[in-house]
Amino acid sequence: MKRIIFLALLLSLACCGLALADQFTATGRGLSEDAAVTNGLNKAIDLAIQQLLDDETVNKNKQKIAATLKGKTRKLARLLQKTDAEFTGAGYELQVTADVNIKALENEINSLGLMQDAMGNPRIMVLYNPNLPQGAKLGSTRADLEAFFDNSYGAIVDVLVEKGFDVIDKSSAQKFSIQVAETHEMDIDTNKAAAYGLRYNADLVLYYQTVGIGREGHWAYSGSAAKIFLRAQLINPTTSRIIASKDVESGSFAGTIQEALYRAAKDVGQKISGVMIDAIKKNWKREKSGAGTFIVVLDGVADIDEITSFKNGLKTIRGMENIRERESGGGKTTIEIKSGSSADAVKSAVNQVGKQLGWPLKLVRSEGARSTWKRQ
Repeated sequence: MKRIIFLALLLSLACCGLALADQFTATGRGLSEDAAVTNGLNKAIDLAIQQLLDDETVNKNKQKIAATLKGKTRKLARLLQKTDAEFTGAGYELQVTADVNIKALENEINSLGLMQDAMGNPRIMVLYNPNLPQGAKLGSTRADLEAFFDNSYGAIVDVLVEKGFDVIDKSSAQKFSIQVAETHEMDIDTNKAAAYGLRYNADLVLYYQTVGIGREGHWAYSGSAAKIFLRAQLINPTTSRIIASKDVESGSFAGTIQEALYRAAKDVGQKISGVMIDAIKKNWKREKSGAGTFIVVLDGVADIDEITSFKNGLKTIRGMENIRERESGGGKTTIEIKSGSSADAVKSAVNQVGKQLGWPLKLVRSEGARSTWKRQ
């Protein structure tokens, strides 16, 4: 029994370690095979650093970063696989794939005080979906919707602004809520919220929705009581990826049910903003590495051999080695590239590989770090 518990604990710890690691592929060179492996692991760590810091910060602090990470290669990166070493005449060359412990690397970089300097504060769009999962709405009139929006949205923005965040204007956010209410959609896809945020150049979208309401009288109170359950998601609008999801609840008493709900909406807004600020601080430095994550959608490319050829072609271009296929189907393939290069460099690489494969690719849409290409 003890042995089973011990093995389960080891498995749990291993899973935790994997959850904190990201895979990177790099080419290593050295006078010996071991030296080439170490060089490849260091380059994998460099790729991870490019996800945490922008190019300018890295270039300004190269020596400082190198001194801090000296002797910590094996602590930060774990070799997963390597190719056979090739002797080039001047030394050995091989390709390594490694798990880089992002959390440990963040701690090392944080010790230099570089991440806070580099990340700044993101431009945030706060969007509210007024529809309940059951298809009901908060209130029965346009005035009710606006009252709920004013109370919850206002409370969230007050806290964000107080903490130094740049929040996109209220009128565009309110327009989104009205559109949602009028379409009678029970659940709005996060992609729509992301696209809306992208339209207004948001770095992050705080997207929230009431997921439940409790109403009751109170034996010691002549008025009414109400409780609101709220869920908020933090979305990267460029990749439509949910970074964080949090639930909070709040109750309030008032003379009428509506007034109690308005008060609860304000209180729950203050609560969720506090929780989300912690999530923003934790994730923004990584998300900002938009230096970091690029999305390429290929319309007209779905064959597995063609996808493999395209990915292999990209990997031969410097800075484009870390690639994974996110999804494919319906004649389209979506590829995620993690790189320290610019969006223009990624587009140039995609175009170059398309020409090498004999595919005329036309750029049909470009939004920040996301680009969509049509195979002609």
